[in-house]
Amino acid sequence: MKIYRLEVGMLATNCYIAMNEELKEGVIVDPGGDAARIMSLVDELGIKVAAIFVTHGHSDHIGALSEVRKATGAPVYVSEEDADMLTKAERNLSVYMAYSIECAPAEHFFKDGEDVTIAGMTFKVYATPGHTKGGVCYKIGDCLFTGDTLFRGTIGRTDFPDSDENEMLASLKKLYAMEGVRAVQIQGNEIDAIDI
Repeated sequence: MKIYRLEVGMLATNCYIAMNEELKEGVIVDPGGDAARIMSLVDELGIKVAAIFVTHGHSDHIGALSEVRKATGAPVYVSEEDADMLTKAERNLSVYMAYSIECAPAEHFFKDGEDVTIAGMTFKVYATPGHTKGGVCYKIGDCLFTGDTLFRGTIGRTDFPDSDENEMLASLKKLYAMEGVRAVQIQGNEIDAIDI
């Protein structure tokens, strides 16, 4: 498997494509903006997008969701607690950023602790509320997609309307207790890739 990263949207959100090289299929995580760039990489890789995963429903993580979904026909996965953030601009906070994002509802809802196998890859889902009520992380192999639960050297904000500092602390303890996770800091080119 290979993971590609793009910085997308006006807040430079990390968007990832996890690719099964044997099947030529992949999963997009957090299409936060720049749909044309995301789809350009998908086309360059020559893969079928089997699913779109959303770590949480803030606008900087779903800014290109509608366009990428339309281009790929892939179903969207999100936690049930953040589901209405996809469909309501007030909930995803885009209404406060001088534009409005309202997407179609997700097809699938994640549950804490479940294993989701798509494109021949198995992702473990971890509920990590705090930044939002329904924030989740996805672990595949020894890599963890954390959305805005963790940043380099800090954690996600807890001053938004549905954020909770105590939930964030509990989520961080859960991540700290995980075994078999390596820290991956991808730096350098606009499009980077790692093998796992």
